[in-house]
Amino acid sequence: MKSMLRRLRGEPKTTVSFLGQTLTLYRHGSQLGLLLGLATFVAFNLPWHLFPAGGQVLRLLTTVIGCCLAATLMASRAPAEMDAEKTAARWL
Repeated sequence: MKSMLRRLRGEPKTTVSFLGQTLTLYRHGSQLGLLLGLATFVAFNLPWHLFPAGGQVLRLLTTVIGCCLAATLMASRAPAEMDAEKTAARWL
């Protein structure tokens, strides 16, 4: 899983420091994350009311999982003194 996430994210694109935290944006992960975010938006707007039992629960689960995966692919956040590789290892 660790190497798969690294391959999907690619190399760090840029880092932004703010209030003692560093946000690292990844090259390939940003594109994949935006695509996954769009797919999550489309899935959220499907006619979930047609499922008699648990349609709303499935809708919310799809949204939460899609948003978390998109955010994990796009960027990682860590204390300012921590390296980007160590930041990625914390999420695995």
